[in-house]
Amino acid sequence: MGYLVIVAIEVVLLFGGIAALRVLERPEETNVAWIALIVGVHFVALGPVWKNRSIMLPGAVLTVLGLAGLAMTFTSALPWVPFVSGVLSGATLLAGCLTAARSGLAAQAARASNG
Repeated sequence: MGYLVIVAIEVVLLFGGIAALRVLERPEETNVAWIALIVGVHFVALGPVWKNRSIMLPGAVLTVLGLAGLAMTFTSALPWVPFVSGVLSGATLLAGCLTAARSGLAAQAARASNG
């Protein structure tokens, strides 16, 4: 499954899912959880395609945060969904980006010192 296929499926799931949630009259907070879930699955699916398994860990975390948020929408914890599925997902993506940048800089420094 190639990149474009994964992105096309992601777009359909994102917008189709949000439309379905609207029809089902789910609270707006449910959208945040749905987005975290689909973006997480997107990264997990892209790991093997890009031959980069390191993006699968943040993807798995986002998937879990999305699922947790979806479950929370059926409870009195509904107001916490944007924090759990939104803020924590953002922090996960930031941590993943910083880790990748640090690894890239370390690899570049190692090449420069060997060159």
